[in-house]
Amino acid sequence: MIDNLPNDTLTAVFRKVANQADRVGAFYEINALRSTNQRFRALIESDQTIRSEFLQVQQETRLDRFANARIEARNPAGTRTANDIITYHDVDNPDSQDAIKFDAAKRDIKANPDMVARTAIERNDVTDRLTQDTIKERAAKRDIKANMVARTAIERNDVTDLRAQNRIMQHAASAEAFSNAIRGLDERFRQQGGRGR
Repeated sequence: MIDNLPNDTLTAVFRKVANQADRVGAFYEINALRSTNQRFRALIESDQTIRSEFLQVQQETRLDRFANARIEARNPAGTRTANDIITYHDVDNPDSQDAIKFDAAKRDIKANPDMVARTAIERNDVTDRLTQDTIKERAAKRDIKANMVARTAIERNDVTDLRAQNRIMQHAASAEAFSNAIRGLDERFRQQGGRGR
């Protein structure tokens, strides 16, 4: 439908959308039109005035779009990969992109107990080595919480950093000590309760 409109009508559509009070909503609408319509995209790229107005909306909404992307990446019900989230919200800062990748990988590990760290890392294109190590450690601790032996959790999630391995072993020992203490208290309460009757 919009493909057949003359350029002056496309310009009017752009201005009507760009000038609405909700600047973030305006950006998303313009971006959707850009991604689905070649003529609209060409107008923004070729008309200097329109391009300048688009860049202004893009700049004004950068922080809000990043915040929206983080919310989506952290949503436990979310299914989009980090790169899909980055593209949808047009997040162009590399540090912001890395934060979204980390959030999405953490979300995937937490939401899917069967997912190993490597899958979450690859699915969300996490390239930073330290972030990868953190995700691996979190996944291993999640597995230990689900009663997996520490060594198996470490191997399953490809934890190669020795300090992380030590922290995971300590976590497992603490979890087991806590569990044993609870079992001991349970047993004592049962014994005491049995004597009082």
